[in-house]
Amino acid sequence: MRGSASNRVLRTSLCAAALASLGLVAAATAGAVTITSWTGGKAAVPQVVTASGNCPGTVVTINGSGFVSDGGTPTVTIGGVPAAEVIVGSDTTLFARVGAGAQTGSLSVTTPKGTATSPVQVIVYPCQSTAAATTAPQIAVVRPLKRKGGKNVTLIGSGFVGTTSVTVGGIKAAYAIPSDGLMYVTIPTSAKNGKLEIDVTNNKGTAKATVTKTG
Repeated sequence: MRGSASNRVLRTSLCAAALASLGLVAAATAGAVTITSWTGGKAAVPQVVTASGNCPGTVVTINGSGFVSDGGTPTVTIGGVPAAEVIVGSDTTLFARVGAGAQTGSLSVTTPKGTATSPVQVIVYPCQSTAAATTAPQIAVVRPLKRKGGKNVTLIGSGFVGTTSVTVGGIKAAYAIPSDGLMYVTIPTSAKNGKLEIDVTNNKGTAKATVTKTG
């Protein structure tokens, strides 16, 4: 019987090691928190995020286990700095906002039972909204054209660096600018449903586009 139990333990250990080697299970102490996957921004590379600063940091979704059952509130480190905000959705889902000063690097979750680090690195783009504008903004694409309140739309165009104000339906909106041609805008929950005007303004001018708020 002892030999049988030992074989089961050995097989379990070998399976865990094999999964870890494939990047499917994050390193952690036995029975502790794990990270199976995570998603960040909606740019061409899903792991691109924006650090908090004068525009909001990206909220990343972390999938795994032990976020509740390990006990206590998990802490999250993204790109070498503590997350600016952590929300526990369930034992298997965690939401964390990238903090100020984050740099390209690792993403880790710590609970009282251990720390798990994702094998997929975070690619951090700085908030560029405070740099000087060189041209008036232009919006070529809004994606998607229909969005619920509280969700982000992606603007593709030019002249976004140096933005001083973004409004949706006349209401001030949160935004992030990973690059001069890419902007994320959060649809205000307080905006009315229906077709709304998006205004992106810098000291050179204002670009306008439309989006439909669906709820």
